[in-house]
Amino acid sequence: MLLFSLYPTFAEHVPDPLNGFTQPFTDVIPYFMISSEASFGIPMRAFGNLVIGFILFGAVLQFTGGGKFFNNLAMALVGGYRGGAAKVSIFASGFMGSMSGSVISNVLTTGSVSIPAMKKTGFSARYAAATEACASTGGVLMPPIMGATAFVIASWLSRPYVEIMLAAAIPSLLYFFGLFVQIDAYSARRGLKGLARADRPAVVQTLKEGWLYIAVFALLIYLMVAFRWETTAPFYAVALLLVVNQFRKGDRVSWDGFLNIIVSVGRTLSELVAVLLGIGMIVGAFQATGLTGPLANELVHMAGNSMPMLLIMGAVTSFIFGMGMTVTACYIFLAVVLAPALVQAGLNELAVHLFILYWGMVSFITPPVALGAFAAASMAGANAFKTGFEAMKLGGVIYVVPFFFVLNPALIGQGAPTEVAFVLLCALVGVWFISSALQGYVSFVGPLHSSMISLLMRFVLFFAGLMVAAPVGGVAGLNHTVLTLSGLVVAILPFLLAWRAGRAADLERSIA
Repeated sequence: MLLFSLYPTFAEHVPDPLNGFTQPFTDVIPYFMISSEASFGIPMRAFGNLVIGFILFGAVLQFTGGGKFFNNLAMALVGGYRGGAAKVSIFASGFMGSMSGSVISNVLTTGSVSIPAMKKTGFSARYAAATEACASTGGVLMPPIMGATAFVIASWLSRPYVEIMLAAAIPSLLYFFGLFVQIDAYSARRGLKGLARADRPAVVQTLKEGWLYIAVFALLIYLMVAFRWETTAPFYAVALLLVVNQFRKGDRVSWDGFLNIIVSVGRTLSELVAVLLGIGMIVGAFQATGLTGPLANELVHMAGNSMPMLLIMGAVTSFIFGMGMTVTACYIFLAVVLAPALVQAGLNELAVHLFILYWGMVSFITPPVALGAFAAASMAGANAFKTGFEAMKLGGVIYVVPFFFVLNPALIGQGAPTEVAFVLLCALVGVWFISSALQGYVSFVGPLHSSMISLLMRFVLFFAGLMVAAPVGGVAGLNHTVLTLSGLVVAILPFLLAWRAGRAADLERSIA
């Protein structure tokens, strides 16, 4: 950080492509303090205008029993199905991650409950940890709250936060759908059962006890969507939550609890301020030396004006920076350096910024760093690297979905309703194929066993999923519709093999 902050003072002595205009030290310090493009620029403005209210809302929701309610609701709704403990983890960890915006804290909080529950119902320690890591990672990408980075995107693009929230809805749906399908396939292959009825609460009773949290969320979303009160809506929701909470005996916030809320929020805000001030100095250094535009041009030139190569370079760059920075810091840096190059190449601006966000998150479940997977592995007593690779397979959709929506913005809701609906349907079917191929079991159809023919069929099904899900045409001269139909035809053979294996297994069970 110190090196980057001093960079403008020796920029002309750095070789290309980082060679820039040198600025006197006496000019650099005031620039960092005063300029709207440095420490107190867009990131800090987004923090002051938007982030504080939602961090407060998330903390108050957790301290007043919101986390427990949504965990119980997930358990009541899906806990009884096969692999129910893992499916509960998806919903509960995903929702909590949306509130906290932190993968690690979410793993440590919800993992203490979900990981033992998964192990108890037959999941291996490695698979339980990988599931928790993937669910917690996806939570930061899930509306309506998402992480702090989403608010920075809104401020950076000068768009209402509601637009960012709605744009992120479809990619988030695809990610969690892929995770859900893989867990269902894993459970079916191993004959895992759901939670016993005695171990899960009743739906009606859970809703009766927690209707308050649903009402608060409804108020929050209504104020954001109907009135566009992004800056004040969370404060109204917090006020309602605290007032009504005092009439609830079980989860009533005491004076000590209120102090704990203040401490928790203060700790989170101070950490974010430190990160944003530092990353603001990095952004300011590039702006002061006049490197922002030339770097974008340099990236386009290095890619040889090839769109696929530029996207691959962008994904790798985002992944590498994501390993060493927080999600917000990674996004801000790449929004300055990488996003202009992708937009200059003709891609949708909002899709580009979400692409950077998604690929910055990949490092949480991808070795060698895989912080989310490693944290979950330590709680489960599993091998850290094996958990990381298991998480990569479970969260495999996160590696392909960003390429889909950046090439066709209909997958972030940018298009005619009919186009969005058609592309979404194709993407859901494609994700089903891809997830089934990764696990070797087609949900509701049957298994693809480990023979050579079945392994080949898994590859064929994965390829068919890419053909169906990819929302673009032009591959081998085929348009989008023809490419999708071709993918469905290619998938017929793996489906027939899985169906025959499923019928054979059913026959064996009936004889036994």
